Amino acid sequence: MEKNQDIKYSPHKISRSKKYGNNYWTSRGNKLGKRNIELYSDLEFDHWLTVETNPEVITYCEQPLKISYVLKGKLRTSIFDMWILNQDSSETFVEVKYEKELTSNHPKYDRTKRQIEAQQEWCRLNQKFYEVRTEKTIRRGRHSIENRKSIVTAVLNSQKPACISDVLACITVCNKKIQEIIKEISHFPKEDVNLALKWLYYTGYLSGDIENQIWGNQLEVFKK
Repeated sequence: MEKNQDIKYSPHKISRSKKYGNNYWTSRGNKLGKRNIELYSDLEFDHWLTVETNPEVITYCEQPLKISYVLKGKLRTSIFDMWILNQDSSETFVEVKYEKELTSNHPKYDRTKRQIEAQQEWCRLNQKFYEVRTEKTIRRGRHSIENRKSIVTAVLNSQKPACISDVLACITVCNKKIQEIIKEISHFPKEDVNLALKWLYYTGYLSGDIENQIWGNQLEVFKK
């Protein structure tokens, strides 16, 4: 498998014993040529789903870069949670944090604050965008994560179906329910039509309110 020529970073391996209170996830990313990735918390996994299903993202790398900073006279290191390359060629470094970690009464607040400041400064000096993303934005909408997981699973495990161009031709700039599209081209198996719709969402040809509507017959989609 060829390495994506746009990828500038390789993942840093992190000892799981150094991550407190987190869960460990492995998965595969279609944007990474189906390479295995490692994620160190439920929130990092959910964030990855939002990145993998974002058509504006070309590629990304988890745990991409380690930097050093000083806290209370001691030299410490920090690894960004993700590097993202966007379609407009901009690069964004991301730190994923729970909201509670950003509050002054959290026991690790001082360390978190200094870590973020160090990452911000590195990105400023290197002219990269920087974002701290929390569950408020990552888990926006009651169905977002569930739907994105379904889309990622479909894309990872299936080729684009032969009916994809026919499905796209059915979609207009006006909202249309999935059940209406299935009925309109009923000569194709509904499973293939549904798979084509997920591929079209993944590749940025259509959109829909996947944050607040469950992916199913009643979901309204439209051409972007």
